[in-house]
Amino acid sequence: MTTEIITNKVSPNSTQAVFNNLANSAHKIIIAVAFFSDSNTIEKFLDIGIEVTLIVSLRPPTNYYSIKKILHRKNVQISFLGDDFHSKIYAFYDEMRGISNAIIGSSNFTNGGMNSNIETNVVIHDQDALTQIDTTLEQIIEESTPLQPDELNRYKIRYDKFVNYSNSDKSTIKTKISPKNIKIIPKASEYAEFWNVADKVKDLVSEISRSEYPMVPEYLVIDHFWHWIVKICEQRRLKGLIGNPEKRDKTIPDLFKEYCKWDKSATTSYTEKMGNDSKHIQNILSPKKISSLSINEALIIYRSFHAARSLIQRFGADEKFVNENSIQDIRSSFSFLLDEAYPVEYRIHELISPKGKYKLNHFGPSCVQELIGWAKPTKMPIRNNKADKAIRLLGFRG
Repeated sequence: MTTEIITNKVSPNSTQAVFNNLANSAHKIIIAVAFFSDSNTIEKFLDIGIEVTLIVSLRPPTNYYSIKKILHRKNVQISFLGDDFHSKIYAFYDEMRGISNAIIGSSNFTNGGMNSNIETNVVIHDQDALTQIDTTLEQIIEESTPLQPDELNRYKIRYDKFVNYSNSDKSTIKTKISPKNIKIIPKASEYAEFWNVADKVKDLVSEISRSEYPMVPEYLVIDHFWHWIVKICEQRRLKGLIGNPEKRDKTIPDLFKEYCKWDKSATTSYTEKMGNDSKHIQNILSPKKISSLSINEALIIYRSFHAARSLIQRFGADEKFVNENSIQDIRSSFSFLLDEAYPVEYRIHELISPKGKYKLNHFGPSCVQELIGWAKPTKMPIRNNKADKAIRLLGFRG
């Protein structure tokens, strides 16, 4: 049999039942649907080690909370397209043979689409057709924008409004300008993974952070928490967090409370100082001022980076930065890095890749990924080597 047709409420099996049967024997699943709300099914397959790629249209009734629930999970990749995206494709991949089965039809990945609505779908086993489907999915993924926390947070406002006030509000989050034929280097693509972990921690400590530091953006508070984890916290207390998410999620708020107490015991809270420093950087790099950025202002920004301190002290990296890059190149690179029209991994790539269009001398990956957080602290976290070490110690990476 090369194809079969299933219709919910008419066929012996629902679309959900057929999907589950094919998924259980798959190594990877790609789901490309306009609307999504069933995170529970996705979690079950992630729990048994199946990789999931999800492409959705980020507009109601796609469920914000369902996407939020799986965004932090390992082995899931989520991207989105605009309101013109209406495909419903489910592809199942064998680890050795590649694409092995597919479902195409009218069902979105919702309870209605998979079970209760009268939906009709074709289950495809023919290899020639499957090869075409695989190519089509590659093209759809290429057109999509990787979903990052800032877009999802913006979508929450629209989704909540849709649910609570106006079911006629179907506005979308627009896709970003996606470069073609660019192979993003790993160090750049890793930022999104780190961002998801930072958001997970932010979810766990948000209430404490807002109470203790009401005037400091939470990502900045968390950045100094990384320092406390790496340099101050007794490492034996962190053992046993790897592979134990329940223990980790219970432990992190307690550690965070200790960090706040430690930070506030100092004569001057460094966390509070970070908030003030960030405001100054935001002002310097505001859209109206960045085109006239001065050398002295570039030095102020460079000297704020945690990652640059030892390099400045040992090698005078700050002076080398402004002497070996023209101020126009610095302005252009900073402007591009902060331009939210482009996916963040592409922006980082162009500043740290050896052939990057906006690469600067003495401005490595940590400086690049710190600048994002200093300049946009309510939207994006600071990332450097210390932050990476902290999340490993907290059990988010092996």
